[in-house]
Amino acid sequence: MTDAVVSDLQILLDSRGIEATVERVAAEVSADHTDGVVLAGVLRGSVPFLADLARAMSIHVRIDFLAITPYSPGTGRVRLLKDLDIDITGRDVVIVEDIVDTGLTSEFLSAQLNRRNPRNLSVCTFVDRPARRVAPIEPDYVGIEIPEEFVIGYGLDYEGRYRNLPILATADPAVLKENPDAYIAALY
Repeated sequence: MTDAVVSDLQILLDSRGIEATVERVAAEVSADHTDGVVLAGVLRGSVPFLADLARAMSIHVRIDFLAITPYSPGTGRVRLLKDLDIDITGRDVVIVEDIVDTGLTSEFLSAQLNRRNPRNLSVCTFVDRPARRVAPIEPDYVGIEIPEEFVIGYGLDYEGRYRNLPILATADPAVLKENPDAYIAALY
């Protein structure tokens, strides 16, 4: 790995920073949902955050998952690939995402789940990148807000790589496009 590739990496949160961020968000969600909550994780990126969040919460938690297709370029259309197994009628539900970027996923899932009459529906994200927002969505719970940067680690990936990193780091998408494994030696 060249020094140039390593130098464009910036660690935004190390493992201690991630732990502190998750504990803060878990306390916020717990305080707002003292009767318990259904955490609806959006597959796949939310899994590390969702697992840590659930363990850090001080209330009863039920966990379920959703999955959607990637957005078709230029259409903004998606479809639900995996639906919740839990009936959310009359329950507090928190959609858990790895990143809220354009807001289209949050908007789509919120509309889908609101039709099921939850008592309360909110959105929780580990990373919020409002600079790219298209849909009028503001997450209710945010771990970290970033400017328009590409990030990897802690569930966030590039072509399936880097999700397992115990850090959150910026990366250069041009470098990754040229070589998806460019940062592996520096980060593992």
